Amino acid sequence: MFENDYTIYGKHAKQLKFLAKKNARDNGLETGGSAKIFDRYIDVYMNAVVFGLIYSRRAKRDNESDDRSNSAHILANAFIRERENCIFLYQMVMLLDTSENLPLEEKINRAFRVDGTSTNNEEFQKNMELFNDYMRGGIEIMYEKFTDGCRTPEEYLERTFEVITNFQDEINGVSYSDKIEELINK
Repeated sequence: MFENDYTIYGKHAKQLKFLAKKNARDNGLETGGSAKIFDRYIDVYMNAVVFGLIYSRRAKRDNESDDRSNSAHILANAFIRERENCIFLYQMVMLLDTSENLPLEEKINRAFRVDGTSTNNEEFQKNMELFNDYMRGGIEIMYEKFTDGCRTPEEYLERTFEVITNFQDEINGVSYSDKIEELINK
């Protein structure tokens, strides 16, 4: 688990590349085809899983894309360095996914006992597809949230700050109506 190269295709590859510095080409004030939000593809991959899970968004692999040659590769050594984090994210998805209404015991088995061995390889492949569906859905969300209307590095930085602040508020249970009321009363 998380020991091999992984390739993302189509629009998800394009969006991943846009979010990562690895693909960035600096050309002055403009971003040169990249928002540079994350340092590495693996960083986009791991954060996308969280966004996909939190916003309950999954996306299937893009086989319909006009540009089938567009792909992004995450090498095995990146997964090996981040293996513990990826396994934790995998377990989190298997435990928190509500798409199949599984009983808790089955979710626990799925998270901790299904590991790709020959006895449960088919079930593991199904679980990894679910995990990667959340990752692709998360890439879509991050692309939309971090890039909508941004063109300069300063705008990307401001948008990143807004997204992180809103995300933190959502986690902490801060109501937007309370924030609006607070701003009005100032």
